Amino acid sequence: MTDGLNLGYRILDDQLVDVDGRRCGRVDDLLLAGEPGQPLVLHTILSGSGVWHRRLPHWLQRPARRLFGSGVIGQDVIQVPWAQVERFDSVVHLRAKARELGLGKGDDRDFTLFRRVRGG
Repeated sequence: MTDGLNLGYRILDDQLVDVDGRRCGRVDDLLLAGEPGQPLVLHTILSGSGVWHRRLPHWLQRPARRLFGSGVIGQDVIQVPWAQVERFDSVVHLRAKARELGLGKGDDRDFTLFRRVRGG
């Protein structure tokens, strides 16, 4: 048994919280970097509606892509460099504002729609 931490299992699906305490997404996947024969390094957090379907069983991925889109990086997949992570406990705390990282756009859109429906 090792004393290490399986970071993938630990933070996948955790809430992302920006420097102002704003909830701005979830950890949907992780990108690792490394050379052959060298240790892997956690490089990037992926977040957004285009990521989560990749973690589904193979037979569900195609229907999910048809329903929810294919997930194009820069559109509905946001890359957050691991260097932007301040710490993690029950959530992943980021060093920057959500807007600076490209996060929370769906929340902004939903809030605007909610405000219009509410009449505010």
